[in-house]
Amino acid sequence: MGLTVQELLEIEQANRISLICGTKGLTNEIKGVTIIEAPDIVHFITGGELLLTGLYAFQSCSISEYKKYIYELHTKQVSGIILKQGRNVENAESKIAWLKEFAEENAIPLMEMPFEMSFQSILSIVMERLFNEEVTQLKYYKTTHDNFLALSFSDKSAERRIEDILDMLQKLIGNPVALFQQNMHCYACSGDVPCAFRLSQKVKKYDPGILTNYEYLVQYGDQTQYIVQLDLNVGTKMYLVITEVTSEFNLMNCIAVENAIVALQYEFAKDFAVSELEKKFQNDILYSILHGKNMPMDELQKNTALIGMDMDSSYRVIVFGASSDTWRKRNINERIIYLDSLEDAVRHQIRDCKIHRETDRIVAVRMEAPDVAQSEYRRNLREAMDRIQTAVLQQHRNLHVKAGVGKMVKGLVNLPETYHEANDAYLFVDIAGDAVGDTIGEHQAQMVWFSDLGIFKLLCQIEEPDALMEYVPESLQKLFDYKKPQRDDLIVTLKTYLDHNQNLSKTAQDLFVHYKTASYRMEKIAKITGIDFDNANEILAVRIGLVVYQMIGNYHKNTEQK
Repeated sequence: MGLTVQELLEIEQANRISLICGTKGLTNEIKGVTIIEAPDIVHFITGGELLLTGLYAFQSCSISEYKKYIYELHTKQVSGIILKQGRNVENAESKIAWLKEFAEENAIPLMEMPFEMSFQSILSIVMERLFNEEVTQLKYYKTTHDNFLALSFSDKSAERRIEDILDMLQKLIGNPVALFQQNMHCYACSGDVPCAFRLSQKVKKYDPGILTNYEYLVQYGDQTQYIVQLDLNVGTKMYLVITEVTSEFNLMNCIAVENAIVALQYEFAKDFAVSELEKKFQNDILYSILHGKNMPMDELQKNTALIGMDMDSSYRVIVFGASSDTWRKRNINERIIYLDSLEDAVRHQIRDCKIHRETDRIVAVRMEAPDVAQSEYRRNLREAMDRIQTAVLQQHRNLHVKAGVGKMVKGLVNLPETYHEANDAYLFVDIAGDAVGDTIGEHQAQMVWFSDLGIFKLLCQIEEPDALMEYVPESLQKLFDYKKPQRDDLIVTLKTYLDHNQNLSKTAQDLFVHYKTASYRMEKIAKITGIDFDNANEILAVRIGLVVYQMIGNYHKNTEQK
């Protein structure tokens, strides 16, 4: 904090100034000093000023006009008022009495200076102190700016330069700092281990006390954290987090932070330009390979070597996408932002993979170890999928991740095969993913393996609902045509009953209904459809028919949304 009213009264040159009232405001910071030469000067006060007045400016004002002007002083949050008496002012005693009452009520220190003491002496004391502080701040700004500029032009790699910027910032402010991505993944930090960070719902805005283009936040917990939200000039949102561990965060720290941000922006702009070229180069190569474009073998080997892929290794393709109930109301730019978040999450959670970006999905080409058991691989991928969904939801609460998984193939030349399988499996998520896929975690991410589709590998290629109805057995169609209100409950009960291998007790438990209710429904279903539940072939046809019916419903739903 700069000069306070209390500190002004303690300065030797100002020892003749006495406090009349308003002791609660002695800690008010003096941000400027103004002489009231006319009543309407209050309109031009910006806030924090120390006002000097002999009340002569209010000589011709009535009491009501005088009160109106003085009330504005509170809205401008002046730091204090110094009164000089001695000149004849109409109703001076009443005006001073009311001013005392106003100052005490609003915690504005009201002081008095001798008549023979000039306003100029007070101006000199305050302005000298304020100017000294501003000069110090300007020198500090120049010093920190030069330090960070030198780091930006160093010969180190971009990643190392960013870490050096954070290390320099920690040395300047005396507290650990870290840079977090929008999914709360730590991008870099000073020291070896970043302090824990999650953006609290109770986070508050923080005034850094300087002119800034960035939003400062503060959140309190076991440790106080100051957060600067950065929309970097490469379309990336990040959080610069300062954890108050050893020293109190102050205005000088903010000056250092501002210069660190400029250096970080410069680094990310350079890194973004390079990485975009690399991504485009990799994207073009992967597009050619995934779509089976003809390419001379020597050229293929050269290009894949440049992006770090081996011709003879084993690979698997996973296609990721996301859906939202509100997308119909959103524009293309928001979809791009969603895809950016998804790509970022996939990069961090699916290791050792190459990313190919398409219009509405992310394609991950992952090198595989042939000796890894399928059960272990599935478990690891489910866990990664759950983490991806969690990371995406931290930025977009209504976004649900889905994925299609192709089989493992040997050699890059066979990549189109696993790519097409992954694409087919991905498309099947919206058709009947909950019937043949995995629903993962509490956030309900969905993943379908092409190898699990079975007969649906053929059915998902059929685009006409009428043609699909041919795969619904006649007995099940009778249930679909049952027009009474209980139809949907009966369909759900039938599906649950078959999922539990015709165990009526488990069916009732799963549906949260009484055993007799479940039994009644099954009797009703048998009466309507005539299904022979002892005939394995018919039950298989009914199971397929239930999924096909769901596929038809999804086709109609997707048609309505287009």
